Amino acid sequence: MRLQDYAPFFEPEELDAMTAAHDAAWQHLRTNRTRLTAEQVQVLKKRLAQIILASACNGKRDAARLKDIALRGVSGRLSQALGILATQFLPLSLSIA
Repeated sequence: MRLQDYAPFFEPEELDAMTAAHDAAWQHLRTNRTRLTAEQVQVLKKRLAQIILASACNGKRDAARLKDIALRGVSGRLSQALGILATQFLPLSLSIA
């Protein structure tokens, strides 16, 4: 899934924010979870894009907010399916105490 495929539906600055959010969320995941299989990488990147796209369609356009939403979104059932403990990659500010 490529966010650029949805360019006709968003203003350029909105698409830039979505792309920046995806890149930042992915960088965060890579920094905090260094060992991922190729399949995990593919699934996580796709899921991040889906969450960011859905959030943008619902009016969220701030890159930092989109990043946080995406990281929260991959911390649930998907991370369990991939064998990743959510607290391993969530920022401390998002972790549930």
